Amino acid sequence: MKAKSLLQIIPALMISVALATTTIAAGKVNPEAVSKGMLTALNNQVGLSADQQDKAKPIIDKHVADLEAVKNDATLDKAAKKAKVAELRQQYVTDINGILTPDQQKKWETSRETNKAKVKARVKQKAAEKAPQ
Repeated sequence: MKAKSLLQIIPALMISVALATTTIAAGKVNPEAVSKGMLTALNNQVGLSADQQDKAKPIIDKHVADLEAVKNDATLDKAAKKAKVAELRQQYVTDINGILTPDQQKKWETSRETNKAKVKARVKQKAAEKAPQ
């Protein structure tokens, strides 16, 4: 029973991580909650050691803070914000990969690819629902 609940919770956590950047950019969630959720999801995806969790927390906190700064930067237009967010995302991936073992990196990449596909499918579904009939 416990394994079944975890199998139901893990996909939800993975989707929340994939949406974290978008959610922060839209200003819908408390950044501290996003950081905590991202750390939990990363831990569930790859099984972080206590040392890795200690190293990941500041990386995640910085990433979330940087995203908040971009969101609040009135000097950037939409395209510049999108480019900056993409740059921050790449830096985040690089930083997190730096603390993961090669096996964990593979697991995380697989999770990230799965999340991207789920997010794209969800966006497509929402667009179809909003489309005039």
